[in-house]
Amino acid sequence: MRGLAVALLGLSAVAMAQGQADVDRAVIERDRQAAEFANPELRNFHQRQDAAHRPVRPDERAAQTRERDAEELAEKPVPTAPAPDYSPLPLPGGPTHGVDPIPVQGRSR
Repeated sequence: MRGLAVALLGLSAVAMAQGQADVDRAVIERDRQAAEFANPELRNFHQRQDAAHRPVRPDERAAQTRERDAEELAEKPVPTAPAPDYSPLPLPGGPTHGVDPIPVQGRSR
């Protein structure tokens, strides 16, 4: 009975943490929407900037380059790793050219 109560308490804590992340995301999105509503210049900023055909300032150019590079990296497929080589590693000192037999002890004929 006690184990069931602990399990339910643990599950509720996990659900609350996931719910909190959703709430945080919603709050951030709502804050962005409120900023756009309060300042209409923020609405469709990038589309208006592209339509203006003005030269970009050096700081904006660097930011746009970073964004463009990030998109290019996100679109590239991730290269697959080569198959691991599980062959044994060589011994220190190089390979030996034979094995010295161990004499059998305690046997006499």
